[in-house]
Parts: sequence; C-alpha cells; structure tokens
Amino acid sequence: MKNLESILLWLVKIGLWAIPFLPLYIEPAMLFPFITGKNFAFRMMVEILFAAWAGLAVMREEFRPKLTPVFKTATIFIVILFAADILSPNPYRSLFSNYERMEGFMMLVHLYLYFVMLVSVFRRRDWIIFFHTTLIASVLVSYIAFLQKLGYRISMQGGFRVDSTIGNPTYLAAYLVFHLWILLLLAYNFWKKWWLEAIYALIFLFEFTILYFTATRGAILAMVLTGFLFLSALVVWWEKLSEKNQHGFSVGDGFKPTARGRAIAASLLAVVIAVPLILWLMRGTSFVQSNQVLRRLTNYSFQEDTIRARRMIWGMSWQGVLERPFLGWGQENYYLVFQKYYNPGLWSQEPWFDRSHNIIFDWLIHAGILGFAAFFAMVGAAVWGVFHALKKKELPFWAGLVVLGVFISHIIQDIFVFDNLNTYILFFAFLAYANFAVWGNSHEKIAFHKASARAPQGLAVLSATIILVIFAGYFLHVKPINEAKALITALTIQQRGSADQIIGAYQKALSYDSFGNTEVREQIGNVARSIPGNERFTKEEQQHFIEFAVDEFRKETSHSAKDVKHLLFYGAIIDRALDLKSEFAEEGVRVLEEAVAMSPKKQMLAFELAQMYMNIGKNDRAAETLRDAWRADHSYPDARVNAWVIAIIGKKPEIAAEIASATDFVLLKEPELYRIAQAYQKIEEYKSAVPIYAALVKVSPTNPKYHAVYAAHLAFVGRYEEARAEARESMRVDPNFKAEAESFLESIRGK
Repeated sequence: MKNLESILLWLVKIGLWAIPFLPLYIEPAMLFPFITGKNFAFRMMVEILFAAWAGLAVMREEFRPKLTPVFKTATIFIVILFAADILSPNPYRSLFSNYERMEGFMMLVHLYLYFVMLVSVFRRRDWIIFFHTTLIASVLVSYIAFLQKLGYRISMQGGFRVDSTIGNPTYLAAYLVFHLWILLLLAYNFWKKWWLEAIYALIFLFEFTILYFTATRGAILAMVLTGFLFLSALVVWWEKLSEKNQHGFSVGDGFKPTARGRAIAASLLAVVIAVPLILWLMRGTSFVQSNQVLRRLTNYSFQEDTIRARRMIWGMSWQGVLERPFLGWGQENYYLVFQKYYNPGLWSQEPWFDRSHNIIFDWLIHAGILGFAAFFAMVGAAVWGVFHALKKKELPFWAGLVVLGVFISHIIQDIFVFDNLNTYILFFAFLAYANFAVWGNSHEKIAFHKASARAPQGLAVLSATIILVIFAGYFLHVKPINEAKALITALTIQQRGSADQIIGAYQKALSYDSFGNTEVREQIGNVARSIPGNERFTKEEQQHFIEFAVDEFRKETSHSAKDVKHLLFYGAIIDRALDLKSEFAEEGVRVLEEAVAMSPKKQMLAFELAQMYMNIGKNDRAAETLRDAWRADHSYPDARVNAWVIAIIGKKPEIAAEIASATDFVLLKEPELYRIAQAYQKIEEYKSAVPIYAALVKVSPTNPKYHAVYAAHLAFVGRYEEARAEARESMRVDPNFKAEAESFLESIRGK
C-alpha cells in the first residue's frame, strides 16, 4: 500500500504542475475554441486529481489541509456562492454557465478543489517546480503573441493588439502580469546563480514587451501603480531584504542589500514615475499618436466611449445590487440586471453585456453582499497573513512584497475587466502559495516507510470517488463536449446542406441535452432569420425550418427568468417569415411586446417590434413604439430617424412634430435627412419637407438633384424667389440639369 500512496502523491503533483499549460490549449472542434477546450480539460483534470488526493488524504494526515484563515474563508466563499447560485432566478444557468464563458459554479467549485489540493500537497520544492512550469507555459504563450506581432499568426480579434492562445488581449495582459511577479519571486530565490538571473531578466523584458503589445490599459496601469508601491517599499525598507525567515518559498540566504542596490531601486522608481508622466504629457504629439499602442494607452478620458460605457454599466449594476442585496442574482445572471435596468445611452456599444466589467460589482451581482464579503475576506486573509508574517520576520521581505503586489495589481486591473480560467488558475495558486508561505507545513519532508493504517479506507474512498467522477463526468463533460462538437458540425452543414440536413444536424446537437442547448438555439435563430426568401430552399423547406426554429425558441423562453435576447431572436424569426407563416403573426407580436415590457429602454427591441407592427399594417403602433425608443435617448440617430420616418408614414404628425422640434438639423447626416425627406414626399407633405431639403443642400451642396427638388418644394409653398435661386444653382452645379431647370423657371415665371 505504501507504493500506492507514493503513486497517488506523484499523480496529484504532476497533474497540478501540468495545469498551468492549459492556456496553450485551443480546441477548434468546439465553439469558442479558446474557452471551451481549456475549461473542459481543467475540470476533468481536477476531478481525476481530486479522486487521487481524496484517497491519499484519508490514508495520510499530512496531506489534509490545515484550517488556516485562507482555507476557512475560501470554504465559506464557495458555500455562499453555491447558496447564491441555487437561490438565483436562473439556478441552472448559474451552475453551468454557457460555452462562451464556461464559468458559473462549475468553474468555481473546480477552482476550489484545485486550491484545496495545492494547500494540502505542495511543499517548498513543489512550489518551485510549479512556478517554473507556469513560467515555461507563459514564455510559449508570449512567443506565439510575438509571432502575431511579426505577422506570422493572425490575432483572434484582429487589429494591432496581440492575444496569443488566450484569445483576448485583455486576458493575455492579465495572465502576463502574474508571471512578471513570479519572475521577481524566482529571481530573489536564486539570486546566487547569475546565469539563471540572466534568463529571468530576459524573460521579464520579453513578457513585459508582449504586455505592452496587448495595449491593455487596465493591466499596464495596475503594473505602474503596483510597481510604484513595490519599489517605494524597497527603497524605504531596503535593509529588510537581509532578514531571515522561519519558512517560506523565497529565502535568498546570504543576500546582502547594498547601498548600490538601493540606488538601483530608486532609479527604477524614478523611471516608473517619469515614463508614464512623459508619455501622458506627450499624448498629443505625432510621436504618440502615430503609434497605435501608445495612442491607446495614453488616450484616457472620462468621456471616451469605453469608459462612459463602464460607468453606465456600473450604474445599472448598482440598481441590481439594491434589488437583491444579500445573495445577489447568481452567477451568469447579469443579463437579468442588464435588461431590466438597461441604460439607453449604451446604444453605441455592443448590444449585450453579461458582466459588470468590475470586480466589485461583479461579485455583488453574482453573490450579493455576503458573497462579495466572502471573496474579499479570502483575499484579505492572505494579505493579512503576509503582513503578519512580515512583522514577525517569518517571511522574507521581498517574497512578502511580491505576494502583496500580485493581489494588489490583480484587483486594480479587475476594476475594469473580469477573470477567466487563465487568470483564475494563477489567482487561486497564489492564494494557496500565500497560505503556504505564511502558515507553512509541519510535514515538509514525507517518507513512506510503511503503509498507513488507514490504507483500506483510503482505497475505498479512492474507488468510490473514481466511480463518481466517471458517472458524473458523462453528464457534466461528455454530453456538453459532444453537443459542442455537434454544433460545429451543424454550422458546417448549414453552408451547403438541405433544410432537412440542417435541421437534422441541429437536432443531433440538441439530443445531448446539456447546458449547450441555449447556444445551439441561438445559432438556429441566426440561420432561421436568413431562411425566408433564400432561393436555395423551396417554400416548403423554408416553412419547415421556421416551424422548427419557432418550436425551439418556445422551449428556450418557457422558463420565468427569460433572456430578452432570446425573445428578440424568437420574434425576429417570425417577423422575417410572415409571408411563409402568417399564422405566427399574433405570437410574434406577443413575444416582442413581452420583450419590450421586460426591457423598455432597449431600443433594439423597439425597432424589431415596430417592424412587426408595420408588417401587419399597424403603422400607428409602430410610430408610438419608435417614439418611445427615441425618447429613451435623443442622441441615438437611428432611433430618431426611424421614429420620425414611421411617424410620417403612419400619419402621426404630432410625433413627427415632436421629434422635429427637438432636433438640430445640423447634427443630421445626409442619408438620415434623405430618408426623412423621402418620407414626407411619399405622403405629399411638401411644406414639412422644405426644412429637410434646406439642410440637405447645406450638407451636400454639390448634389444637383437636391437643389432641384428643393426648388420644387419652395415653389409649392409660394417661396418663388428662393425656388428660382435653387433652380439656377442646380444648373451651375451640373449643366446637365439646364433643360430641366429652365423648364421649371419658365413654369413659375411671373409668380
């Protein structure tokens, strides 16, 4: 049995050392290839390792977690989070998330198990290996980003920002920040080995360069601020670097802090202060503005679209917090807050947000005040432990500063973004390392001289856990993986397959019946909206597909915590297919009216409902709906023009007059003015069209047609002198209009 114990221990350790390589994994056979594969692999690895650890922990007390403050608060956090998710408006979504995020309780509970194994199994040498394995992985990730910068690989998001195998520049930046701190930790530990120090220094410069190429302002701001604090502490308390410690990772035995070293630290501090300040002062120069990265890093403004959007989202989030303050809305349920408290000023941003993009509001929404307090208590316990250990000289000063720097920099950048698996793996690893560095482990060296007396019980737990992992794994992993792969197949078939083949492919995906059903139905919705009128399919095939799609969206919107995005897809499918399935019209109106009632300020929903009203001949209702969308935010051009045009066509002059009186024509663009002018012409309301054409000839003075039509409208309202001037202008702009203009002038001679 002692051999079994040793095997289990090595299995757990090797598995934990392998996990940091997951950021390199991309799974093209599944939707969201940078996310799904990594997460499924992480979950399955953790479950297998946990089975081995559970058996080992029963056999050996040395491999059970100590009840430290960090461990206790982490356990309280996961319990509160589970309660928040179970009691949420949509517990299924809170527990299992979706392919795009792969988070929810499923991710966090696996991260907790990962944390438990780290604090239970790792000793000092294990942490050295772990930090080196994740460093090797980060170098490979950075190298791929470097190839992107050289043009040998294409960035997932395109543009000048690199994202490597992480799939997002912001996530890549957050990932690299952790490794910059790891390099500082390792450099202190091996300071006597100059060749290793040189390698660490080169890697630091390389990864900092890649961080720069991500052009991620939050991460770089976090490093600048934390770097300032870190270097300031070194300069002030430089002598503390020579203090011994009782246990911990970074010992740096024999390190002698010299005056020269302090001077170097002070010089670096000056650089950290001066470089950002100089770049900020130079932000308007051609040197900065001609560089895409520098331009993005220095263009900070509270009026910038991204920052304005964040402020509006945070305001919406606060309203959500006030509604459900204690346990929040559950993970992955931000969509409920977003649609209920939608700020119409977000019209210029992406249409759907599923996060607050702020660590404070995210946890308040996910798990309320209790979950928020538990999360920060977990971090606070680690930080308090480090301060306490530094005060008692039980932890090297450098190591303590690095751990504090990790948490401070991570929290700062998470004010503007949110975590994902790549950063969560490192975040929970540092929680575990802080736990080890502060509270250590009384069983540093383990020898398996004889089998444990509890070996039979451990073997029973191991066997039972393996059976549970295999059984649960089929439902938790195998089915959603197969559904994700079947969805990719369906997306491929829809390019050239028949309607029946496409339906069959999507039905195959749905047959796995996992949390991926929602994503499958969203893809069905995308296809269904393009089916009506597609000559590739017969009318019968089009009808069949529409019936299939509508039926699936009935299922998707059958629960109480509905997503208005799905109601929008549902109604849009019916709207596009009214010529094929007119009997669905009443259902489509009901669905879209429900969506607007749930999110009354979301203009996109009003646009779709108005289109439905127009298609069934209710132009007056369409005009009223669009007027409400325009009233939500007068600055939205599409809302203004849509409401104005439909009010004209729908014979709602009071609405058109309200919009006209609140509009500065100078702000309207040529296509917008032309749409409004055409609408007035269509109903022969020439008097109202005059000011529109007056604006048009100012916006586009070289268009002879505008001058000619404007002249005709002026004549109609009795403004003949102005009409003659515009007719002559049309001839001057384009001599081809001479005959037409002279004929017009002759017709109004003497008037």
